Amino acid sequence: MRGPLTLRIVAALVPVLTSIATVDAAPRPAVLEATTGADWRAAGLDGTGCYWSPRRGGPIHFVAAGDKAMTKVGGRIVILKPRRDARDLFPFTHDAWRSGDLTIRVVDTARIRSMGYETVTTDAALIVTRRNVTTRLRGSMICGS
Repeated sequence: MRGPLTLRIVAALVPVLTSIATVDAAPRPAVLEATTGADWRAAGLDGTGCYWSPRRGGPIHFVAAGDKAMTKVGGRIVILKPRRDARDLFPFTHDAWRSGDLTIRVVDTARIRSMGYETVTTDAALIVTRRNVTTRLRGSMICGS
């Protein structure tokens, strides 16, 4: 299969392959990854605050205490600060966070799912925006000390 026919086939495939490469270059949503206790300590986030998990009792993907929050994206810890428009989420944290092109807004239902001696668990969503791509993640917010 050599000659003019091969050239025509290759010429027909070039635009298709180019469009596939262009799709791969499009921005992808920020995928928050599971964090560990060692990650929280390294970020200075021990103590009273809130953490978010995609399911009750599942891995923790977002932690906030005081004026600092952290998550992990692409294997790297990202430290976030409250946005200017942030409101109180819990007595010791905020509902809106930013670091570079990553923003996280916490939408807490305040509908209590469980209560411990020093913690409260509610349904909550994280609205994560990175590189102009927004993803809404549903899960649980656990706040307390």
